[in-house]
Amino acid sequence: MSVIPIQNVYYLLCYAWGHLGERDLVEASSLERMDQVHDLIGKVLAEGTFRLVRRGIDRGYRETTEELAGIRGKLEVGAMATRAVRARGRTICTYEEYSHDILTNRILRSTLDLLLRSRELDADVRRDVALAHQKLDGVTILPLRRKHFRQVQLDRNQRLYRFLLPLCELAYDSVLVGQRPGDISFADFRRDEERMWRLFEEFATEFYRRELSEYRVTGQGRMGWHDLTASLERDGARIPGMVPDIVLEGPERRTILDAKYYQTPLTSDHGRARVRSGNLYQLFAYLQNRQGARPVGPRHDGILLYAAVGESFRIDVSIQGFRIQARTVDLGRPWQEVRREMLEVVEG
Repeated sequence: MSVIPIQNVYYLLCYAWGHLGERDLVEASSLERMDQVHDLIGKVLAEGTFRLVRRGIDRGYRETTEELAGIRGKLEVGAMATRAVRARGRTICTYEEYSHDILTNRILRSTLDLLLRSRELDADVRRDVALAHQKLDGVTILPLRRKHFRQVQLDRNQRLYRFLLPLCELAYDSVLVGQRPGDISFADFRRDEERMWRLFEEFATEFYRRELSEYRVTGQGRMGWHDLTASLERDGARIPGMVPDIVLEGPERRTILDAKYYQTPLTSDHGRARVRSGNLYQLFAYLQNRQGARPVGPRHDGILLYAAVGESFRIDVSIQGFRIQARTVDLGRPWQEVRREMLEVVEG
């Protein structure tokens, strides 16, 4: 599969992470000339930092232990006993300081610092990233580790941070060590089939939740086997459940949709392009079990939705009374066409 245009990658992320309101951080036209994901990340993080600075960067209390001329906060008697500070008329104290040098800002500035260490960064993006880095002067630069992202706790009032920090983690996950000491580069996550599969699933779920008000849209809901019996309870517990990507329920239609992402959407079988058998069997099992468990209402139908770039197909069949479609959405088209095609998937 050819790579998805950067502008569309941005929209995928905005939908998938539930931050469509933040899509105005950057002008869509400014992304049209970009072809590298690290430039996208740098541009969005820089613009996000500028917005944070304008409204006021978050501050918080952080604990500091240091040698002082007087007493502030808690006196560290044990530490003073092992260090010759009293003879100099000094103390060692631990106190809380209200500062913008907190973990969220440290992660943000440290990621900007990572980007600046890449020789591959676009010149215009580098200028913006450097300015954003400067505006966070006084914030500690960390040697980023995964634990830093796990330690972050954000509330609803920190919506912009909730969008920027996953981008920081995405940059961290994409870091490649360069050939020169201290130099780094970034892997293009569009080439990572598993990561893009998860992103496409999350995008499709959130897209339909936002755009289809007439449907109840649920995602990643666990589904048991209809009419399962077992001689021992523990045997039944050992049978894995089923987790369809998306279920759309409306007054006249109930659809199970599975979002798929492959470098080659269709597989080759004896020279013929075919739907992957595992995808079809899985969807059919979902349909049979959900219909059996919930027989009242419109009969379920199924859709295998494949991400594609420059490729298009639509297969429409009926198997044991279940309508099943396999079709693409071309993520290489202009965004408005992608949006229209996503809606047509459910309307058709």
